[in-house]
Amino acid sequence: MHIVFLISNLGPGGAERVASLLANYWAGQGHGVTVATFEPPGIEPFFPLQGGIALRGLAASGASRGLAARLRTNVARVSRLRSLLREIRPDVVVAFMTEANVVALWACRGLGVPVVISERNQPERPGLRRLHKLARRLSYPWASAMVVQTDAIALWATTRFRIPIHVIPNPVELGPGRARGGEAGAHHVISLGRLTYQKGFDVLVTSFAALADKHPDWRLVIYGEGPDRPALERLRAESGLNDRISFPGLTKDSGGALSRADLFVLPSRFEGYPNALLEALGSGLPVIATSCPGGTAEILADGAHGMLVPPDDVAAMTKALDAMMSDPSLRATYGSRARPAVAGLDFEAVGRRWLDLFAGLKG
Repeated sequence: MHIVFLISNLGPGGAERVASLLANYWAGQGHGVTVATFEPPGIEPFFPLQGGIALRGLAASGASRGLAARLRTNVARVSRLRSLLREIRPDVVVAFMTEANVVALWACRGLGVPVVISERNQPERPGLRRLHKLARRLSYPWASAMVVQTDAIALWATTRFRIPIHVIPNPVELGPGRARGGEAGAHHVISLGRLTYQKGFDVLVTSFAALADKHPDWRLVIYGEGPDRPALERLRAESGLNDRISFPGLTKDSGGALSRADLFVLPSRFEGYPNALLEALGSGLPVIATSCPGGTAEILADGAHGMLVPPDDVAAMTKALDAMMSDPSLRATYGSRARPAVAGLDFEAVGRRWLDLFAGLKG
């Protein structure tokens, strides 16, 4: 089977991480895999791809300003992808995220190639343009199937589109577990994600700062990059904790970072199916997360596998942090529940579910 995987880019995001895991698994099973992006040719992916995977850049990226410019960009994407598909004649096309989904569906019109689309975030998330919603409403009914990550998003999809809906969670690589490291006597709260409003890191920084005097042996480390870095750095400076709150930037070794932590926190305002949370659980870390729209509460079984607090609630986050930082036995209890929460999501099991889906498709 030859699979074409369309995604806007292969940068350091969660969907991009999942794309690399799936593409590598499928290639390792002997399938032909071509990953197409909107980026120029020659851009190296943040997460490594196996040598046998073909990477094709469509050279139609960038944030176009104005309706006419955006339409021209997407027409170019459709045209170039359609040419690629005619060249390699794949058995199935898989697309991740709204823009790529729409482009794939338009590009495959009349080619007889089944298209599997996938929403990877909250489908009604803040900031989604009206044009994207209209394009989704018009084109999604052409899909052969749609993959979502949670039952809640599946319910949203079934009320809007008369196409087969499949719930397939994100895969996770189970980490080696926590290995004490770092400064002697120091404890670390860790978080990972793009530095944006969605992730709620301002809430985490504010809550941690409120507890700094009570817990002088704790540090906060937030890995990632994004437009909110200046605001977060100002918040850190205002707290007077420049030596205890750090923003090291992107990391390709999230497993290593997690193995040195004592507690993982995901303070998001909304989510899809957060990979960082899956990795933290796979590493055996106790976690605090928000019961925000998305898959977080489902992953944590409504609090059985990790502590849940309301989103955008500094007081609740501060209380939860204080409880975890104060009590090693509480951290140990939640840590013991972490790996069982994701035991069924190893990338081989999830990769096989996708292959089973492809086997049942018709163009």
